[in-house]
Amino acid sequence: MLIKYAMKDKDDKEGREGGDSSMEERILASAERLFLSKGYNLTSMTEIARETGCTQALVHYYFRTKENLFSKIFESKFHQFIGCIVQREDEELPFAELISARTSRLFDLMADNQRLPFMFLSEFVINPEQRLTLKDSIFNLCAEATSRLEAMIAAEVESGRIRPTGTMDITLNMFSLVVTFFVVLPFLEDLGLVTEANKEEFIAQRKQEIIRTIIGSLKP
Repeated sequence: MLIKYAMKDKDDKEGREGGDSSMEERILASAERLFLSKGYNLTSMTEIARETGCTQALVHYYFRTKENLFSKIFESKFHQFIGCIVQREDEELPFAELISARTSRLFDLMADNQRLPFMFLSEFVINPEQRLTLKDSIFNLCAEATSRLEAMIAAEVESGRIRPTGTMDITLNMFSLVVTFFVVLPFLEDLGLVTEANKEEFIAQRKQEIIRTIIGSLKP
């Protein structure tokens, strides 16, 4: 047993001295799984270390506190969340296809991280300081993309292809329809309305329905 821990401490020391980025990534991945499945309060640094296969001291070395570790994961996920609607790659698409592509990306992110809405909702309610921490980085991320989208919307409205609307309305519709679905989904499963047998098909159908609803709401 002493040999085992001596070897583990040696590996941890080498990881620290070498600035092992892969160890940091492993800790982040393990912490993310635990935070999403159990929540912040029910996840301990000891569990994160056990899940990662390292000592608790090494987790503290990289992140100091559980709060720091959670904040790093939260900010990364929130930027992914916002990033779904600010990518340049789809700006050459026709407007309806652009809205479809961005809604689809957001839906797929939520489908792959179905506990993510609960993380966002609980953290923003419990820790309002997190909103202030993210405010500047989110503003910088969105400002340029928002101005480009506003110009596209103005052109669509002027041509008569869509009704008068704005970036905020479209974005809120996108977020609210997608996020609300994944918040409600566990309750539908508890009621037996969604089962393992039909869940995949149900989610796919709901994705298309949300996209149709958003695009349909823009018709003049």
